[in-house]
Amino acid sequence: MSVIIRTAAFAIIMFLTACTTQFTPQSVVEIADNTSLELADPPKQLIIDNWQQVLQVSHQEQQHTLLAQLSINEQQGINLVVMTAQGMPIFILEKPIGAPIKSTKMLPIAGIDPRYILADIMLVHWPVAEINNRLSGAVMQDSGAERRIVNDGQRLVTIKFSGSVTQLINFQRNYKIQFQRVEQ
Repeated sequence: MSVIIRTAAFAIIMFLTACTTQFTPQSVVEIADNTSLELADPPKQLIIDNWQQVLQVSHQEQQHTLLAQLSINEQQGINLVVMTAQGMPIFILEKPIGAPIKSTKMLPIAGIDPRYILADIMLVHWPVAEINNRLSGAVMQDSGAERRIVNDGQRLVTIKFSGSVTQLINFQRNYKIQFQRVEQ
């Protein structure tokens, strides 16, 4: 067997064994100290068909570019795929209606929990009333161009909308995500 074939076979085996599927019955994530968000089924009025965005994630002086594709509908629930900038899938998250979250990690990247990315997408896209029903320990306020999650006057998260760009800043977790729509 040639070196190229052995190397390719080894790479394929490593890729396939790196995939891990996890069902997550825990549907609550802590988005800030003493503040949590329940990851629930999408509201009936929210239908997103083939949402594609580039995510610029900044955390502790590191910046990562990710590609995300999201589909939400009443029959299948939530389907989210997040990839590297080169198009390699990092994870797939599925949340069927009335069922637990299922996530499959394709690349073993430490520190990426698909539930937290889903939580940030919910904070940006779900109706404010729905978020406030699912938020514990804080409240979301909306002024149209900006959303804020506050607790006792302290700003925990700010979301700013500006055309095709949305910026989420989590002050307690010290990260920023810029969502840029991909025009089709």
